[in-house]
Amino acid sequence: MPVAAAALAVLAALGGFLSNLRSTGALIAKNDAIVATTRSSDTYNEYQAGRLKFYISQSALDAGVGAGGNVARLQANVKRQAAKGPALLAKAQGFEHEAERDNARSEHLLAQHETIEIATTLFEVSIVLVSITALVGSRLLPAVAGIASALGLAIFAYGLLR
Repeated sequence: MPVAAAALAVLAALGGFLSNLRSTGALIAKNDAIVATTRSSDTYNEYQAGRLKFYISQSALDAGVGAGGNVARLQANVKRQAAKGPALLAKAQGFEHEAERDNARSEHLLAQHETIEIATTLFEVSIVLVSITALVGSRLLPAVAGIASALGLAIFAYGLLR
């Protein structure tokens, strides 16, 4: 019984450690997703501001508002904003895809964490049952502990491979 309890304690410790790694990884990935979302939003805002400058300058040219040197400035602004727009839009979309990828990774790691935590709990329950068996000498408790341990191992493996 003491060897079984020690082996289960090692499995529980390993489960707790790997679960914490997944939890930390999920938090880091979620943070990365938030940063990428912020960058995407900032880049979209920059793109939209440039588009406004483009349309205002183009409208002024179309209306013939610019006189003398103003026309050249307006044309330069139209040209500059027209060139910057597609690159900014692509950059914003790239950040958006990065945020989606990081968010999906966070959800995946969190699901693994939750599954491994269930297995760890089953290992801990098995430790208690094995310890009680050593005190009372029951024949039913080791069987229940064995079933809980086997179920814990299956869930643990599933959590790691998920």
